[in-house]
Amino acid sequence: MGDEQSGIKALGARVHLFVRPDQRERFTSLFKDVLGCSVLERDFGLAYPLLFVPFGDGSGFSVEFTEWATEEYTGDTLDDEHAFRGAWIEFRSDDVVTLQQRLRDAGIREFRHPGSEHVYFSAPGGQVFRLLDVSYKGP
Repeated sequence: MGDEQSGIKALGARVHLFVRPDQRERFTSLFKDVLGCSVLERDFGLAYPLLFVPFGDGSGFSVEFTEWATEEYTGDTLDDEHAFRGAWIEFRSDDVVTLQQRLRDAGIREFRHPGSEHVYFSAPGGQVFRLLDVSYKGP
């Protein structure tokens, strides 16, 4: 689609997730304590404050804690069958190896997807994500 046509032009710099309230503390700790992100709470009059994780490039994601969110798969081994419950997110870092090890040390489940060479992790609440180097180019 060329510029002369209407339609989607780019992916925005925000993602909004839904996580069950019983995973709130673990989810917040993952990004704040394990991955070292800034974590902000915003009260919009919902049952729980929204969590916002901003990044230096102006992007970020918000998390709404609600009973309507999908329940986390609690089996020992995570696989594609149980990871296909929502969007998969890609985070960029200049120290992927260290952050992946911190995730493993924190007991965050990981798995491999047959169509990818990358390692994927599952946050408390079931959201799937991967960490890639900031310079990575590719699918």
